Amino acid sequence: MDPSVAHAISQETGQPQPFSLELLQSVTYLHVSYARTLEDLSACRNLEILQIIGCDPVDVGQLGNLPELATIVVQLSNLESLVGIENFPSLSRLTAGMNQIRDLTPLLSCSELRRLDIQGNPLSEFSYRTIVSQLQEKGIRVSVSDEADWKMTIELQRHGFPYCFYKAHDGTRLCRPGLALTDLPDLSHPIVPREELANLLDQSPEEVPKLFDRKDLMPTTFGP
Repeated sequence: MDPSVAHAISQETGQPQPFSLELLQSVTYLHVSYARTLEDLSACRNLEILQIIGCDPVDVGQLGNLPELATIVVQLSNLESLVGIENFPSLSRLTAGMNQIRDLTPLLSCSELRRLDIQGNPLSEFSYRTIVSQLQEKGIRVSVSDEADWKMTIELQRHGFPYCFYKAHDGTRLCRPGLALTDLPDLSHPIVPREELANLLDQSPEEVPKLFDRKDLMPTTFGP
């Protein structure tokens, strides 16, 4: 079992490893940060709320069938594919901001989904313009990046930077989802105006990674 997953279970249950199957099946809420694998969560059959922050990789297919799972929050992680999301028949809310999601098609099979947040993802043109509309027509409340921010994330990826560009309360920020480039993907998100970033990508793309080292660009308050 991944140490971060074990820590989350211990925090929730107050019990150390090894965990009995009965204990795992009693867990209804978990908050997991910085895990390298989530496959052992499939034993938590009665999970209702799952928060995943800064994990890498994240494969929803590893979670198996979780019939009670109603809320998933997976942010700043290396979630690339939503294949397997249909294994959560009770899913009503998915918050998946700042990942590496391109294809939203699997969400069309989520009959109970009512709220979706997919801001800061490098969505494909088809997902951004067509699937989002189809989800909204199904009565789902969708939060998605505005077109300029979405295109900036796409442009970053085109230049070879696996970053996400997103709007926060104090401006637009850059982040590095997953654990490939940082041990703490939920920290150090420089505030960078879109025009400044566009100029860097056009004239000096090698300077873009250095933005994460500039203390003068770091937020002084918490939260997105």
